[in-house]
Amino acid sequence: MNVIAVIPARGGSKGIPLKNLEKIEGKPLVAHTIDHAQQSGVIDRVIVNTDHDGIAAVAAEYGAEVLRRPDVMGSDSSEVDPLLIWTINEIEKSEAVDIVVLLYPTAPLRDVSAIARAINMVANEDYDSVLSLYRDSTYLWKTDGDTAQPTNYIPAKRAPRQLEGWNQWAENKALYVMKRDLLINTECRLGGKIGFVEMSKNESIDVDEPDDLELCRAIMRQRSSKN
Repeated sequence: MNVIAVIPARGGSKGIPLKNLEKIEGKPLVAHTIDHAQQSGVIDRVIVNTDHDGIAAVAAEYGAEVLRRPDVMGSDSSEVDPLLIWTINEIEKSEAVDIVVLLYPTAPLRDVSAIARAINMVANEDYDSVLSLYRDSTYLWKTDGDTAQPTNYIPAKRAPRQLEGWNQWAENKALYVMKRDLLINTECRLGGKIGFVEMSKNESIDVDEPDDLELCRAIMRQRSSKN
């Protein structure tokens, strides 16, 4: 099977300007995800989809292919699925694709071994799509003006979090794997028989704000000091 990894990395991030070029342990954020894809050992092509010259240069330096996206795709107001479909259509002008792997560059602490596990689930275990999750025991609330209401528990029947019946799984945006036909036919990365791979909460940090970036840097420094 032809397995293609797509790393969407635009230059117009707002929470952290040009965050995909911010460095963690001396390496640009996007380069960590390129390394993860390469280290998985089961991906045939690693493609960085970008609209920015600096990100394109870093992607090429770290051994990824670069595909420049149309200006209308990949903004804050659009989901990534149309961009994935456009990317696959571009690739299939020259070769067929069987499995698509979506790796956001904002997950520099992801479990690399989970990439191969997820791909195997789609290739050999009859799953149509797989995503990465982490266990979550957060008491969730919604707000309306100045008032708040719980959404997943009843305060009068509150129990220790470990004993609550609603303990849940949260999507961490670190890894998505899907059959090419599912993506093209449904225009959605998740569907059919959906499987999951588990990651820890630390591995699930999604870099969106400056505090996320600093936390990743601290964890990466700690990891490096132990090696």
